[in-house]
Amino acid sequence: MLKPILVAAGLLSALTTGAAARDIKVGSECTYPPFNYRDAKGELQGFDIDVAREIGKRLNANLVFVCQQWDGMIPALLAGKFDLIVASMSITDERKKSIDFSVPYRSSTARFVGAKTLNLQPVSADGKPDPKALAGKTVGLQRSSTYEQFMTKEFPGVKLAQYDTVDNLLLDLQSGRIDLAFAGPIKLDGDFLQKPRGEKFHFVGPEINNIALFGPGVGVALRKEDSALRDQIDAALNASFKDGSFKAINDRYWSFSVLP
Repeated sequence: MLKPILVAAGLLSALTTGAAARDIKVGSECTYPPFNYRDAKGELQGFDIDVAREIGKRLNANLVFVCQQWDGMIPALLAGKFDLIVASMSITDERKKSIDFSVPYRSSTARFVGAKTLNLQPVSADGKPDPKALAGKTVGLQRSSTYEQFMTKEFPGVKLAQYDTVDNLLLDLQSGRIDLAFAGPIKLDGDFLQKPRGEKFHFVGPEINNIALFGPGVGVALRKEDSALRDQIDAALNASFKDGSFKAINDRYWSFSVLP
């Protein structure tokens, strides 16, 4: 566990002036491009990784990244395997029962993707889910995700196929083993629809923004007792929003802002 650190008005300058760097362990999935993944050389890359490194720089911390499967992410944090989760984790009331979060640094919404030959309307024009529209269809999603919770609640009776990673579910979508993929639109668009492998697919229905289940956005997760560290991370993120550092990270990946 990290020892509590007193937080004062001059927090960031105090942390970065004359203080020895500390180690902070960061949990991430490492298999979720373009957010967190290993490149051809085995080095960690991605939007989440860049955000974590920016926070680490501002906190004068040496970051040690730990790769962790998604469905074991929160248990590993609580067990002390790492100090932070920076892995595109949505801030939800359910998760906040056991862990804490920073301010959001990315939006958290969802969307369906399917073959262009499909003529489906799973969500009405006014945003109301229609389970009957997916009768006989199989929807793929990532296990232990907010998307699983949404589908179970809003599309009762619809057959779900659960995967350890989004990339694996997209492989099954391409091969026709599932009819639809349900995940974050930023991931689906940039890492699938805009690539040659996604040329036969498109978004099915509008973007879904359900704050009750998807939360107000994606944040850095940490243990509740590490409230001082949370305040430091909030200060670092807010400073990066203000001085343009976050925008520079954002613009490496997208031509639009991903902030909520």
